[in-house]
Amino acid sequence: MRRKRRPSVVCTLGSDADLFHVAKTVTGLCRLEAQDRINLTLRHSLAIGQYAIVLESDGTTAGIDLSDHSDRMMPELSHCDLYFKRCVKPEDLKPGGRIRPFGLNYACRSTRATLGLLSLFGPIDAIRRRGAWKKFLCIPLFAEFERKPVQAASHTILFQARLWDPAECPGDENVNEDRVRLLLALRSEFKERLAGGLAPTPYAKQHYPELLTAYPSRQSRYVRWAREHLISIGFRGLFGSLGFKIAEAFAASQCLVSEPTTAYLSADAPLAKYRNIEECIAICDHFLSHPDEASQLRNQAWEYYRTDVEPGAHMAKLLGSLQ
Repeated sequence: MRRKRRPSVVCTLGSDADLFHVAKTVTGLCRLEAQDRINLTLRHSLAIGQYAIVLESDGTTAGIDLSDHSDRMMPELSHCDLYFKRCVKPEDLKPGGRIRPFGLNYACRSTRATLGLLSLFGPIDAIRRRGAWKKFLCIPLFAEFERKPVQAASHTILFQARLWDPAECPGDENVNEDRVRLLLALRSEFKERLAGGLAPTPYAKQHYPELLTAYPSRQSRYVRWAREHLISIGFRGLFGSLGFKIAEAFAASQCLVSEPTTAYLSADAPLAKYRNIEECIAICDHFLSHPDEASQLRNQAWEYYRTDVEPGAHMAKLLGSLQ
């Protein structure tokens, strides 16, 4: 029997690519290469920005926009046949249109992807961008985020949030106030059943020292601790974007209780939405009090992760849409 031809995929990153944001895409492509499903070539280009990726396969080009902004398009991706946008407003999506939702992103890597990126950019870049590479190499392997629903979960609620210096989020300064109000309410209601707090950023240390987390905040340690909890609280990212926490919750098969965002999220994504603090408290209390329903949502979360979020599955779906 003739062996099926493996499609060739060329992945072009920016020469100053944000390794933290592009890591999942490269990891997924490397997973497919390791499974003999594609022939992968990695390249980099000065013509592409930090949060952009271009994929070429069988004569079709796909641009990937990983930025937080739903109201901006990247000019360097204007030539691409398809434009996959991580944060896109539902009204910008048309059936059969060029603009497509990218799906959920989060910072994860594999050994193969790590070696591929180190080989692509070389030692000079690793020295020039020492801080970026150190941050990248501290990212956990994708399997470390995973916790199957057959594994028991702690009867607790995970809430760990980052606050932003207002200079980092012009036009969305309310994001900090929203997170602090929710944290205070959940702490008051659930006491020791709430695990977490604010990540110890300089801004949080200065303005809310009493709310800093007592739990791990460095990502390598945080991920192993965070995946043990039954419930994960999600909140909108900057400018209404889809935060990494959403994907991480599905990988850990958690009951995700999240506020809506202005960015498109598939209706198939298994989560419970809250519109205000009272609803968030009520939903969390319901899952803590109804283990069968919590177990059902955990199973749905794991299945969604396996088919839509896991790096290899995610990239296989995206490449399939290029055919």
